[in-house]
Amino acid sequence: MQTNSVAAAVIAEAFLYYPTMTHAFEGKTVQERSLLLPKLFTRCVAAADKYGGVVTTSDNSGALIWLAGDYFPMGFINEFKAGMAAVPFEVGVKATLRLMNHEGASEQWIKDNSTGKMGYIWCVGVLPNQRGQGHSRTLIDASIEQMKQQGITDYWLKTEDPKNVLIYTKLGFEVVRQIVVKSSRLTTWFLRKKLMA
Repeated sequence: MQTNSVAAAVIAEAFLYYPTMTHAFEGKTVQERSLLLPKLFTRCVAAADKYGGVVTTSDNSGALIWLAGDYFPMGFINEFKAGMAAVPFEVGVKATLRLMNHEGASEQWIKDNSTGKMGYIWCVGVLPNQRGQGHSRTLIDASIEQMKQQGITDYWLKTEDPKNVLIYTKLGFEVVRQIVVKSSRLTTWFLRKKLMA
């Protein structure tokens, strides 16, 4: 699907210097990361397309993927069905384990602290030369609209970039937790936006 390939390419470029990716691909050059991240995000986008949604801006400068709460965390069987089992072979076992260890510290806490029907905004990416133009708002608003149509009322995301905390709070999210993940030593902020009844 054209939208999926665009979304994967945009998110891969947007996440090239993201703290989680530099941690996962420790020891890899920028050029090596630029070759591996599209493989990773092609799988992530396919999983989101199966278990949530994929949103792109009209000019293809931004993309977002989200998961419905029933599939968050995905779990082995759903990851396998979505093709995520290929990730270690495509990007390397070490990078995959580093990502899994970092993400695992956050996912279950979010699931345990969500209420009602929840959705998880997995990745929001905007091309570096297009940032600051409101694309994140457009993407998040569109994803929340998709989730509302499925009866989802509790929206979650996390970030390892302190600049994103300000962006997301301006969009109505509230920081509900901040931790330093032991395995990665990265600070992670958990943010939530709940639809008022």
